[in-house]
Amino acid sequence: MNKWKFIFFSIIIGLLVGFANGFMGAGGGMLLVPLLTILFKMDTKLTHTTAVFVILPICLISGITYIVKGVVDYKILLPVTIGTCAGGIIGTFALKKISAEWLSYIFYGVMIFSGIWMLIK
Repeated sequence: MNKWKFIFFSIIIGLLVGFANGFMGAGGGMLLVPLLTILFKMDTKLTHTTAVFVILPICLISGITYIVKGVVDYKILLPVTIGTCAGGIIGTFALKKISAEWLSYIFYGVMIFSGIWMLIK
């Protein structure tokens, strides 16, 4: 893929992922991982770790926007943030130990489960 095509697709992916994350409050990584894997033929673990860093500024910007709009439940914010940070640390160590194949199975299993859950709720 040439440089300009790479930049163009990267920006389009960024727009889709940013919109999804801002619109739904989550889901950017769920879109980003398969898009990076399919379009850029990235290694599975590299795709997941790259997605974390791409999602970080999106989450910060979306989160600040939600706080400014006053649509954040502050009672749950701190406890969930503590749990999420701890889970993130544990997850990084688990990522080192799991095979790329199992990582894909788990990731797509969670995506399917989430999709079904959203349909029935």
